Formats: sequence, structure tokens, C-alpha cells
Amino acid sequence: SFFRSFVRSYVFAFVRSFVLSYVRTYVCKFLLLFVLSFVRSFIRTYACTYLRTFVHLFV
Repeated sequence: SFFRSFVRSYVFAFVRSFVLSYVRTYVCKFLLLFVLSFVRSFIRTYACTYLRTFVHLFV
């Protein structure tokens, strides 16, 4: 009984750590993709505005 409960707690801890690491990796990838897309769109908008201003200044 004691051995069984020990094994159960060990397996539970292992599964919990595995799930936590998986979730952490997934969340980090999702956040990285989100930030990259946001930065890309921001840079595109900013670059378009900047180029338009530049062209208006010099043309």
C-alpha cells in the first residue's frame, strides 16, 4: 500500500512536470509567434508611413 502510494505520487509528479514543461514550451512558442507577427505588422506600418513621409519631403 505504501509502495503503491509512493509510486502513484512519483508518477503524478512526473506527469505534472512533463505537462508543465510541455505547456511552457507551447505558451512560449505561441507568445513568440504572436510578438513576431505584431512586430512585423508594426514595422511594416511604420516603414510605410516613414517612406511616405520621406518621399513627400524629397519629391
